[in-house]
Amino acid sequence: MNIKNLATRAVAGILYILIILIGVLGGRYSFLIIFSSILGIGLFEFYRMMEKDTSHAISKIFNIFMGILIFLSAFLFLEDISRYFLPATVLTYLLVLISSTTFIKRNDVLHGIIYSAFGQLYITLPMCLLMLISYSQPYNYAGIGYDYIPVIALFVFLWVNDTAAYFIGSLTGKHKLIEHISPKKSVEGFVAGIIFTLLSSLIFAHLYPDFSIVFWAGFALIVSLFGTLGDLFESLIKRTCSVKDSGNLIPGHGGILDRIDSLLIAIPAVFLYLIIFLSI
Repeated sequence: MNIKNLATRAVAGILYILIILIGVLGGRYSFLIIFSSILGIGLFEFYRMMEKDTSHAISKIFNIFMGILIFLSAFLFLEDISRYFLPATVLTYLLVLISSTTFIKRNDVLHGIIYSAFGQLYITLPMCLLMLISYSQPYNYAGIGYDYIPVIALFVFLWVNDTAAYFIGSLTGKHKLIEHISPKKSVEGFVAGIIFTLLSSLIFAHLYPDFSIVFWAGFALIVSLFGTLGDLFESLIKRTCSVKDSGNLIPGHGGILDRIDSLLIAIPAVFLYLIIFLSI
């Protein structure tokens, strides 16, 4: 990568990080606006990749709209504004998908249902869990209800892992990690990502001593391992769809889905970790 491309990638990456920080640190309404936008764009990129060679029976616009609506209804549930809107929205979406098998006269309608539901499972569910994580902590540093600490830790660990893996892997990587899925990823970069992420966990242990060093180290390790898995999984999707990037929204990085791929798999793993460690 030449200097110009590296500079473009760096500037775009910094702007992306600033947007995420505004979304997380700005409070629950800022979180809602930023991450519902990210969700919508991510769903658009995913369904567009799925429709690269053929148009599916079920509209991607409908799927994107319902994904955002589910996310908003999760917010209303956590804010205790409406306990019924979330289950009603999910059930309505499922009923529409199932009913479409009767009204849509296409042989591939079942494929459309599968691709529709998987997009929600892959993108919308983790984003809802991310919101749930921010409402489920015993130490609410940001006030009653919303707590940004576990969310910002998740992002910082992902960024440290990705950055270390990218630069160390580019400089010293000689052994391919899983070449048939992602030829550029190396074992050296993978190990470097884990080491630097664990080191960054020491900073959080110092800043937030209510949680032990063991807790933060475990948190960092989970993020590093499952974040890498998420990156590899999206690489598999792109390879299957024969595309280089999910989009071109972020110069030097690709699309939104290329930036949150590691996040999507790390979130459920972190949520399970918090359940086990903190009994949230």
